[in-house]
Amino acid sequence: MSVEEFVIVFAALSVGAFSKGLTGIGLPTITIPVLSGFVGVEHAVVVTTIPVAFSNIQIIWTWRARWKEIPNPWPALVAAAVGTSGGVWVLANFDDHTLTIIIICWIAFYLTTVLFNIKLRTDGKAIRFMSPVLGLAAGVFQGATGMSGPFIATWAHGWGFLKETYVFATSLMFLSISVSHVAGVSVAGLYDQERLIQGLLAIIPVLICIPFGMRMTQRVSPKLFNRVIICVIAAMEVKLIWGLVSAG
Repeated sequence: MSVEEFVIVFAALSVGAFSKGLTGIGLPTITIPVLSGFVGVEHAVVVTTIPVAFSNIQIIWTWRARWKEIPNPWPALVAAAVGTSGGVWVLANFDDHTLTIIIICWIAFYLTTVLFNIKLRTDGKAIRFMSPVLGLAAGVFQGATGMSGPFIATWAHGWGFLKETYVFATSLMFLSISVSHVAGVSVAGLYDQERLIQGLLAIIPVLICIPFGMRMTQRVSPKLFNRVIICVIAAMEVKLIWGLVSAG
């Protein structure tokens, strides 16, 4: 990886970590498309498991008092962990070309929900039924593509969580997924020395930028910041599609 590519990846990790601290989501959604353009989807997903797990531990520990505000989280957390194992199987058994197509489709879905303000309303009693379903879907997509933000955001939105509780709740769900993801990737033999070192180095920008994002939660307009994030994600979508077409 050249110096220029390293700077781009470091910047993506920093922006993703800031978004994670600010809103509870964004680290894998931003980082994986960027990394995929340089090292391939499987490599990117595996490397990102380490900083993602660390980021969730960091946030949950800081706002651990919010636990009492989350109603009966266990069905969704368990379903998410189980779903992640299935997603890791997909990651280990599909080639990079297929994974690239999956991640392109997933990013397209995510961008569509954001750009057209599509929200799957799961208010009231429905959220109690949908909670483990959304957790399972989030786990599968996290295991296979490293990204599950739309499902987790829908889950947290359905419960009506706000501000710090929202960030804590999404991080709690992500942590359940992350633990299972790291374990699954390890069992599948997808870690090697290079990927472990890169994953550990990726913790550095996360360690720096997440606390900054958490401090800015009540000061920065998420709407403006999200617009920047969407532009970055859209650019990476174009890059992945271009790379897929060129390779074909």
